[in-house]
Formats: sequence, structure tokens, C-alpha cells
Amino acid sequence: MISPIQKNKIKKSIIDKFNKIFQNNSIDLLKKSKKSDNTIVTEIDIFVSNLIKEELHKSSKFSFFSEEDHGELKYPSIILDPIDGTRELAKGLPECALSLAFMEDPSVSKGWGWIFNPFTGFDISSDNEFFISPNYKSEPLVGFVSRSEWEGGLFNNDESVSSIRFIPRGSIAFKLGLLACGACDFVLTKKPKNIWDIAAGTILCEKKGHYLFHKGKKVSLLDKSRFDGPLYWCREEHSSKIKDFFNFQ
Repeated sequence: MISPIQKNKIKKSIIDKFNKIFQNNSIDLLKKSKKSDNTIVTEIDIFVSNLIKEELHKSSKFSFFSEEDHGELKYPSIILDPIDGTRELAKGLPECALSLAFMEDPSVSKGWGWIFNPFTGFDISSDNEFFISPNYKSEPLVGFVSRSEWEGGLFNNDESVSSIRFIPRGSIAFKLGLLACGACDFVLTKKPKNIWDIAAGTILCEKKGHYLFHKGKKVSLLDKSRFDGPLYWCREEHSSKIKDFFNFQ
């Protein structure tokens, strides 16, 4: 996987890049362009993708599958979203994150994940030591949901009830990192997600006892490049409650 020396080198390079662009707390120097699908790509996305490919791919047996540089998904694989939440990044908002996974095969339980938010310093990886808490609260369940889906009307404000509450946040990778460190009880998206969006976060969450579900069925293999929604991550004992609340069939 990534050695501490490699990881620190990558983080320093990314932080140096951010320092150069976001000097004086401004986003004026950030170069942006449109991809063929009309989504935004920034110089940071391209920089991070090239940096990690250079540092990790050439010295390993892993293929490379990045949002900015991908072909066929093949295992073993390095799966990268250089910046998940590019729209937020382009606005200078801190709801974005690098999402990096190493997977020998499609099994989530065997993977290694790292999520890093350069704006906030939020940093969580499979290397972090932890203990699963023996107790947890049953309700209300607090869930982070997609900010774009929230603003697009896919959630109704009156859906939040005493037993389940929603908080909109940008970047699925960042939300999954927050779930893995205990900041909420579940993460939910109603739209499809690419594997680079969710690989690292799914690995980290599963290690902390929060599993990926699709319409109530646990997903233990990331064996395709795109996954249909709705998708949600939570403790196994909460899955039925979330499925029934949203009437996922």
C-alpha cells in the first residue's frame, strides 16, 4: 500500500499546490475548464491524479483507475477521485476531498482507503487505529445527504421527523469519511455513483461497522465502475429502518 514516506510526500505536494492557488484566501488563481460531459475539472484534479499516478502506479502491480484517467476497471486497482466535490472546490467551499483506494480484488473488506480534505486537514485512512464502540444511540438517526440532491428537490424538508434527520453536505467521499469517524449515523444518495466516488469511503466505513446498502441489500463487492442509486451506508441494524422510511423497493 502507501508507505508513510509516500503518503507524507503526496500530502505535502497537494498542500503546497493549494497554498499556491488559494493564497490570500482567494480562488481567483484556480484554473477551471469543462469536460465533454459539461462537468467542471480544475487544475488541482489533474495535478492530484498525475501526482498519485506517478508516485504509486509505476512502482506497483496495481492498475490505475481515476476520474481524470481511466479505461477499463481491472483488479488489483488503485481507484482515485483526485477531488470529489469539484463544484465546491471551484467555489472555495471546504466540502470536498481526495478519495484513494487500493483494492486487490472487488471485496470491500480487503481494501485500503484514504480520504483527505486539504481545506480542513480532515484525514482518515485504514491505517488509523480505532475501537468499535460497544454502544450506540438508536434514534434519532442523523444522516448526511447530498447537497445537490437536497437543493434539487429530491428530499423534502418535511421528511425529517423525530426518528430520522437529514443534513445536506457536499462530496460523497467527504460525507463517508465523516460517517467513518462517527460524525453521523448514515449517508444516503439517491443518484448513481461512480466507483471512484465511493471506493475509499466504503472501505473505511465497513471497517468501522457501517456497510453499503442498495435498496436494503448489503453490497460487499465493488465489481463495476458505476452503481445505481439509491445507495446508503449505515450500521446493519439501521438498514431496514432507512429502507422502510424512504420506501426503497
